[in-house]
Amino acid sequence: MKHLPSFLALFCFCLPFALSAQSAAVGEWKTSFPDDKGNMIPVHLSIKADNTYAVDFGADGTVDIKGKYMDVEGHLTIQDTEGSDCSGEGVYQLEVTAGGMKMTRISDECEGRGGPDGVMAFERA
Repeated sequence: MKHLPSFLALFCFCLPFALSAQSAAVGEWKTSFPDDKGNMIPVHLSIKADNTYAVDFGADGTVDIKGKYMDVEGHLTIQDTEGSDCSGEGVYQLEVTAGGMKMTRISDECEGRGGPDGVMAFERA
């Protein structure tokens, strides 16, 4: 019991570092994009604190792509691990606000990811 104050002080000191390690991108996101016929396709993106993500095209509850990510100083490096034809890395500048997230391509080994302008914009789901 005599070590409790020391433990609490250590916990309070370390907590901000643990919280800051989580990416601002963690959460549930939604967007939509046009298919080749101009129909809008809803997309749900789930970014988890364990540095993985899941993409659901059509927002039908089926995960179509799984991947892993790393957030270093606002640069999000993503890499699809399942469900994609390309497993190359993409690096995006990350901007997260109260209601949305924007990922702007810096570089990407997967052609077409991020669309023609290299920007993916999401709203909180």
